[in-house]
Amino acid sequence: MAQAVFQHAHDFYDTGSWYVVAECWDVLAIAEELDRQEERTAKPFELEAAAIAHFHTLLHKGRTTRH
Repeated sequence: MAQAVFQHAHDFYDTGSWYVVAECWDVLAIAEELDRQEERTAKPFELEAAAIAHFHTLLHKGRTTRH
């Protein structure tokens, strides 16, 4: 799942603010964020699209941090 988010970030590096994920997050950091979100919501990510959408939401909320 984390690899899919990471690949998406690199595929769309030049569009919107995905460069933040592509430049500042590695696969391990993405996996850790997905785990934290699953713990907060008690709902696992079942689809890659949901995991990608989570990072899209983070980007638009300005909640990304350098990892």
